[in-house]
Amino acid sequence: MGVYKELNEIEIDLGEFEEATFTKLEKKRVHKLVKKKLKLVKSNKGVGVAASALAIGLLVMNHQTIANTPFIAALLEDWGVTERVDWSSYKTVIGETRTTEMGDLTLNEVIVNYDKIMISATFEKNEATAFSYRHQLMPTVIINGEKVETEGTAAQSIAQNSSMYTIYSEITLAEPVTAANFDVQIAYDKMHTAETKTLEGETLEQPWVFDIKASQLTVQNETTVHDLHQTIQLQNDEKLVINRIVTTPISTTIFYSGFSSDRSPNILLYDPVGNRYHWNSASGNDDGTGEIHYTGASFVESALYIQVFSNSTEDDAISEKVKILN
Repeated sequence: MGVYKELNEIEIDLGEFEEATFTKLEKKRVHKLVKKKLKLVKSNKGVGVAASALAIGLLVMNHQTIANTPFIAALLEDWGVTERVDWSSYKTVIGETRTTEMGDLTLNEVIVNYDKIMISATFEKNEATAFSYRHQLMPTVIINGEKVETEGTAAQSIAQNSSMYTIYSEITLAEPVTAANFDVQIAYDKMHTAETKTLEGETLEQPWVFDIKASQLTVQNETTVHDLHQTIQLQNDEKLVINRIVTTPISTTIFYSGFSSDRSPNILLYDPVGNRYHWNSASGNDDGTGEIHYTGASFVESALYIQVFSNSTEDDAISEKVKILN
């Protein structure tokens, strides 16, 4: 039985509690409390939060109702982000479960972030189902009735216990979604294993299919596309051109050209006080162009500095630290 089902079956008399909307500060406080009380479980692919029915405890400790606050077993903020961030105002929270012969899959949260769709889900497998952190569920996305063209999918499965897994996905679209509100179908119809020979994965006979309504209005209102074409001087008379930077409240993406190496440049981001941000994903092309994505690095209201390094150890800078955005 999934965590959402367990919580839904708990009978609570809310008459004694005052119903009120959480402020952002209260949400952060409750979130920290949940993270403190829940058991952390390590896996070979990362760290996740083990789900537990703490709703009653939260009611007692906070003396306010959480009747309309979904309990999320897998926060998108916990995936690949070093610093604590709060994306609650940018999410579409779902909490719906679908069941197949493999087990229950609960769609937790969705964030549409410019040209990326981030999804968290919780999978509770049946006893006979073979599944581990090496198994990646690959979703197909249909927006307003049309299958979208994608550039790639990042996925990770994190074990919570012997039968429950957090399922994270990030789908990069060929073009950003322009509409503020739209219909989305998310079908977990493929699975990638260590033995899978194709990037698409193996087709599942019984997919988990979710039809939801998503909004990215809040993200759009805080997103800026900076067309720069700024040249960064590197060592040995080489140059790197920063063509475009997309800043959102969720992430920062750099689009570059002119890089002569066969790998993506190692660019670190800095804010005005010196905090450093590492990239999460990167892709490069044979013509020296590419893009680098930094999840959790938001420069919507901050100046941005960048510096290029020759390797991942950050002990060999090949450029000065350059102010790129005011």
